[in-house]
Amino acid sequence: MKLFYKFFILSLVATGIFATYNKFAIDAHWLVLFFWGIISFFWLSSFVYSRKSFYQMLYLGELTLFFIKEMFLASFQVAYEVITPKSYAVAGLVALPLDVKSNLEITVLSSLISLTPGTLSVDVSEDRSHLFVHAMFIPHGDVEIIKQELKLGFERRVYRIFN
Repeated sequence: MKLFYKFFILSLVATGIFATYNKFAIDAHWLVLFFWGIISFFWLSSFVYSRKSFYQMLYLGELTLFFIKEMFLASFQVAYEVITPKSYAVAGLVALPLDVKSNLEITVLSSLISLTPGTLSVDVSEDRSHLFVHAMFIPHGDVEIIKQELKLGFERRVYRIFN
């Protein structure tokens, strides 16, 4: 428990040092600073108590950045499809074999896929071994490319967070 207090004091000191070098004109800035100080405190203290949760936070950050990148790329691809007169879309349904097994993992994966423009999670097989995804753009009509992109992109990152 002594270590907990040391990390808490360290977090407050770091927040105070940061606050002295920045002039905050709005009270909301102090709230944001306090929020990030508490989040960083719990993240750093998780390293001491459980290295797994420390790395899960890193993997969550990686998944967030990957999702933002994929969302922007897919948005530009869909926007380009909409404004050009010729259609480049080769749509189809893909049966994605799943490595993730729990309901939470499948829900997070299917939500991330559905939030990305141009893809939509349609259904999960009854034995939860496949996720059916509608993809708007299948490169060269090859379904295996989409499967590999989804497995090495979203599914791998979701699996690392929960396992």
